[in-house]
This record gives sequence, C-alpha cells and structure tokens, in this order.
Amino acid sequence: MYMTQQEPNQLAYSVEASASSLGVDEFSLLSRIQAGEINSVRARSGEIKIPESELERLAPGSQCGPAQEIAPWPNLPDRRLGIESRLGLRRHGVRPTLYRAPGHHRSFTESEIEGYRAAYGAVAKEVAEVNEFKNQLRIERQFPQSDKMEIDTAQTGHWEVREALLNLKRSEVVLCQRGNEFAVIERFDAESPYAQTNGPAQILLQGSNVGELKAEFQANARHTLAFMASNATARAQGIVWGYFHEHKPELVMEAISERCQQAAANQETISQRITQNINRGIRV
Repeated sequence: MYMTQQEPNQLAYSVEASASSLGVDEFSLLSRIQAGEINSVRARSGEIKIPESELERLAPGSQCGPAQEIAPWPNLPDRRLGIESRLGLRRHGVRPTLYRAPGHHRSFTESEIEGYRAAYGAVAKEVAEVNEFKNQLRIERQFPQSDKMEIDTAQTGHWEVREALLNLKRSEVVLCQRGNEFAVIERFDAESPYAQTNGPAQILLQGSNVGELKAEFQANARHTLAFMASNATARAQGIVWGYFHEHKPELVMEAISERCQQAAANQETISQRITQNINRGIRV
C-alpha cells in the first residue's frame, strides 16, 4: 500500500462518501486500498480519502457531489453512544454532571463530552460495522445473504457457492468451488456503479487447499477491520481538533481511539489487555 498526502487543492472524498457513490462497502474499498488496487491520499487529520480522478477510473460518472461530502455529525442520543452520566462532588454549592464513555476510565465534563458526542457520533456506524464483521469471522458455515448459489461471470468463470465468509451491507464474500479448485469471491450488487464498470464479482483468492484459503482471507479481513477502525479514529480526530480544540481534545481522542481499537481487537488481544491491566494492579 502506497499513499501520498492530500495536496491543498486536490479534490478527494472520504471513504464513506466514495463507497456510497460507488455502491459498495467501506470494507471493500479499504481492502483494495491495502492491496494497492485503489489509489488514495491521506488528509492532514490522517483520514484516508479517494481522489476524484480515482473515482472516475473506478466508475465513470460516479463522482461524489458536494452535498454528499458536507455532512454534519449526527445528533445521536447518549443512550445510543453508550454515554452514562452521574453527579459529581459538590463544589461551591453545585454538583456538576460528569460523563463516562464506554471502555474509558476517566470522567468528562459537559464541555468535553460535547466533542466526544460529535466525533464518535460521526463514526459510530463504521465502528459498529467493524464489530459486526469481526464477529461474523468467527462463524463457521455461514449462509450467504443472496439465494444465488452459483457465480458465472466473464471475469470469474463458473463457480458453485459453498458458504459465506462475510456478509457485508452491499456485497458478500463467499467461498466457492470448481472441481478441485476453491476461490474466495466478492459478489456485488449488479446494479451498482462499481459493478457496472468492473463486473458483478471479483476473485480475491484462489487455491486448492480450502483451509489455507479461508485462513488467509480471515487474516486479511482482520487486517482490513483494523484499518477501518484506524480510519474511523482519524476521521473523529479531524472533528475533535477542528471544532472542539478548546476542551481537552487529547483526552477525548484517547477515549475514542480506545473504543475504535477495541472494536477491531480479536479475543486473544482483549484477553492479553485484561491480563496486563490486572498485573498492573498487583503490588508485591
């Protein structure tokens, strides 16, 4: 994966807006960026963006309009964001309201939690998808969301679908067989702009050992989920430092970063962190 910094006058769009314009999932775009199949740039905040020229190459006429890119963060309730509140210690006759975000040890004041609400609210959908797709990777013999159990396109040839490896929102990744050969194939909505240009299905991996093929896909998928979580963190960072820089943005970003990383972490990583935290608490 090779990536350049976004030039000051270079028109580029977020992965979310680009995926919507192409009719595919963010996961699909980020996995291809990692593989070097799609050119991207990095904004000052660290967020990954796709240049307008690259969108035109992927699907002519599918460029994002200004209205798609200029979208304020959603006003989500604290319950949906997992934010809890309590009254703090009385000071000068007043008990201030303090807030706690999931997975973070520190309480936030009213002014600090505003930045958290805005930034995490903007990436909550992506973080939820990271967690959902991570859980799907643990499922054996998952049934495809499409009822079509064959793939036969000019790009892939004829294959029989055996199981789904990952059911995305706008596509599905399935394990297929043809004689003694196996392939991991992503199948798109045939009406999407991306499929109209690149075909309704693409082979991601191919080989004769089905176990090794599935293991390789799962490793690649977890890598992409970590990339997706990292990009969500960078997007949130642009909001926090751009709009709430006067209210301890570094502490707000610490909480959001921890939450994004937790969504992508596998069970072994989580167990290691718990053990480390327990060990830090032990005094001999």
